[in-house]
Amino acid sequence: MNEEISVRQVKEASLRKGVIANVLSPYPYLFWMTVGAPTVLKAFGVSFLSAFLFIGSFYVLLVGSKIFVALLVDKSRSFLRGSVYISTIKALGFILLLLTAFFIKDGLKLFGLLRR
Repeated sequence: MNEEISVRQVKEASLRKGVIANVLSPYPYLFWMTVGAPTVLKAFGVSFLSAFLFIGSFYVLLVGSKIFVALLVDKSRSFLRGSVYISTIKALGFILLLLTAFFIKDGLKLFGLLRR
């Protein structure tokens, strides 16, 4: 089987859609409420510089890693269309199905619906 992956051209509103998706995502808010803000406050207790360096390095690494992944995906377009990649994705999907079956079996045992 030869499967084709189509790549669409980037539309003008892609940046705006990305910003909206990031603003509406709960994960940054959860991070800053539970981990980020307490860490910054503790670092601020040591010195302003340490708090500034934490925030600065956090965002440099966060944005940098996203740029790195985007460049990596851009450079590997031919690999993403290749048969090795398609076969790998299919094999990983099958492994996930097996794992799902094991989890369902364990769940049924825990609920007493299946004998141990």
